[in-house]
Amino acid sequence: MEIRNNNDRLANFYLEIMDLENDVASLECSLTLDSELLKRWEQGEAALALAAPTLDALKMFQHFSAVALACLKWQAGPRPVAEAFIKALQEMDKPAQEDFINALFKVNGHKTYWAKKLSISVELLDFLGQATFKPLLKKYSETVVKQLPMDDWTYGHCPVCGDQPILAKLTGKEGYRKLFCGRCETEWRYKRIGCPYCQEENASHTSFITLDDHKQYRVYLCDRCKSYLKTVDERVCGEVDLFCEDLATAELDKLAQAEGYQRGDKRQQV
Repeated sequence: MEIRNNNDRLANFYLEIMDLENDVASLECSLTLDSELLKRWEQGEAALALAAPTLDALKMFQHFSAVALACLKWQAGPRPVAEAFIKALQEMDKPAQEDFINALFKVNGHKTYWAKKLSISVELLDFLGQATFKPLLKKYSETVVKQLPMDDWTYGHCPVCGDQPILAKLTGKEGYRKLFCGRCETEWRYKRIGCPYCQEENASHTSFITLDDHKQYRVYLCDRCKSYLKTVDERVCGEVDLFCEDLATAELDKLAQAEGYQRGDKRQQV
């Protein structure tokens, strides 16, 4: 099976997105966590929920629209962007634009509501939102991780933005596992055995599959929540960019989905 399938359109899409990022204003990333907020963080609340950065919603709506147009141009994403969706964005008034962006920025925002209103799949809406906010959230992550005791984080969701991991890697001589958030590109260490999505720790409920011709890849399967997690073994292939690896291993998604599993970060769309 060819793992690195034809990703030319997706690559061109992200190249255009990188050019668009130059027009996005920087976030104000001041973050001061007092002892009470730090305690809440240690109990599982992500930094973004505790100390959200200032967001210019109208400017971000313009950026989202540009991302959507690039997606239409290159037909990138899980499903094609329709011209009707672009038209619906253009017809939004300013209050609706602000509500839309604020909902999309939150991990638990009302995505289902907006997906129905705009006649777009939640999966595609999430893809566009991730591409829109990634440069801002990545900068936010770089700022806040310096101020957080990351080794104390024991949860399966991202300690910075609260999203679910899209990928994992096995690294170091010991092969310890790190989870990767595709939304803000934060990495954090997680226990080697167990499902980060439903917290199942019984090894008999989890398994993994590998490919003989691509031994650096594993797909971990959880029979409790029927989710899967693609994993890259850096002990085999060396250090990699996990965001790029996620794009390059679309065939592994198809393999797991054909067996009745779904991406863990897509299990619960709200």
